Amino acid sequence: MKPVIGIVSACTRELHPAYTTGRDYVRAVERAGGLALLLPAAPNSVNENMAQWLAMCDGFLMAGGGDIAPTFYAQSPLPQVASTDRLRDQVELTLCRAAVQHNKPVLGVCRGVQVLNVAFGGTLWQDIPAQCRGAICHMQDRSARGELFHSLTIEQDSLLFRVMGAGRHECNSFHHQAVRDVAPGFAATARTPDGMTEAIERMDGLALGVQWHPENLAAEYADHAALFGWLADTAKQRAAP
Repeated sequence: MKPVIGIVSACTRELHPAYTTGRDYVRAVERAGGLALLLPAAPNSVNENMAQWLAMCDGFLMAGGGDIAPTFYAQSPLPQVASTDRLRDQVELTLCRAAVQHNKPVLGVCRGVQVLNVAFGGTLWQDIPAQCRGAICHMQDRSARGELFHSLTIEQDSLLFRVMGAGRHECNSFHHQAVRDVAPGFAATARTPDGMTEAIERMDGLALGVQWHPENLAAEYADHAALFGWLADTAKQRAAP
């Protein structure tokens, strides 16, 4: 049996709203040997559906998206904060904590690493250009989803290093927010050339979050595909009787 990987899908704000997630997340999970299952962030998701999600899924992927409402990390919003969805925030923050409590692995991507950090007590830079003097550009051309943009420095004693392997690593970049204060129980394990936290991981190895978009790189670059391999393999191992 393939491990079931739940991916929270948000509701669009179009004339005809739909629950969606990026195609590349699904493809990356399935190439890694997992079975992707989309989980709609609906109004009843926290109170009624969460227990069934935990029973059905062996692991979870927190995908990219809009900004987390700063009230969830005890800050007032800057003018640059946009596209917040408090329902999605509440669903994903609750699910992250519940998944770890139930011994199920979580991979956070872009917004997802921020969700992981906030869920366990960390904070965010609300807007890198406004708050971080000397920062490099973290927002490349959005049409270049599969192109590498900047380098990564990965801690050699980390889970991330074991997953992605030795050697030089580069990634793409599409964000204006980032991890600021790392949550208790987590460690920063990758940084950009300007020192910005680019990845965090939970000390017990149950949660790993990256600020870039490996799903757009996984088809071509083995080190980025390995992140989804870690999720699928860990989920399968944890689900084994």
